[in-house]
Amino acid sequence: MVSKVIAAVSNKGGVGKTTVLASIAFALAKETRFRAVFVDVTPDAAGSAMLAPGCHVRFGTYAYLSGVDAIEMCTQEADGALADTLPPGPAPPGARLRGDRLVSLLEMLRAEYNIALVDLPGADEAHSDVIAAAVRAADMYLLVAEPASVNVAHGLRQRLPQDRPVVAVLNKFVDGAPGKHEIEAMGTSKFGKFAYVIPFEGPVHNAVVQRKLPVLVKGARLVEVVDRIAADLQRLILHV
Repeated sequence: MVSKVIAAVSNKGGVGKTTVLASIAFALAKETRFRAVFVDVTPDAAGSAMLAPGCHVRFGTYAYLSGVDAIEMCTQEADGALADTLPPGPAPPGARLRGDRLVSLLEMLRAEYNIALVDLPGADEAHSDVIAAAVRAADMYLLVAEPASVNVAHGLRQRLPQDRPVVAVLNKFVDGAPGKHEIEAMGTSKFGKFAYVIPFEGPVHNAVVQRKLPVLVKGARLVEVVDRIAADLQRLILHV
């Protein structure tokens, strides 16, 4: 089985990283033959809430990363999830999240899924080991920026391994705003150019506030961009 890991990284919150990654997971599950799983390692569990509303687990990614040899999943078949999802769940009291446990989890998922989409929090001490492990283990990266945070994203891009592809997304773009040229540069590698622009849409971003998957908003232009990313990812997975 062809299996890859894409890690969504960011040094700044609120740019739409989780929204874009969850939307890609949904598009892959809905429209392609690839099996995709969304791995949530964020404390707010926003992606899990969008993809698997109402599904709660006792042993999620945080328990597994803390050393518990059990993990529960929200699936399309059993739970009506929009895509198979591993929520963070509660962390055991005083637990330390271990990067080696994330590597072990990803190896298990590679045996079952064509792509694991890992949603990582921004840089902080509690998650530093897990973030570093995810960056090392990933085959490719998702980097999302807004026009005002393009320089921050560029700095992060320079610190990622240069021999792996980056899917770069400029979110909440309005005509006349900066960032298109920079996003194109960030998404260009020896594997090709994977750079995308998502326009600002009020109803879409209101859905995010309500913790709903924004690609479900009727007529959203976001759907077109996400579907294009999903289609390009299928080709990229086969050649990385």
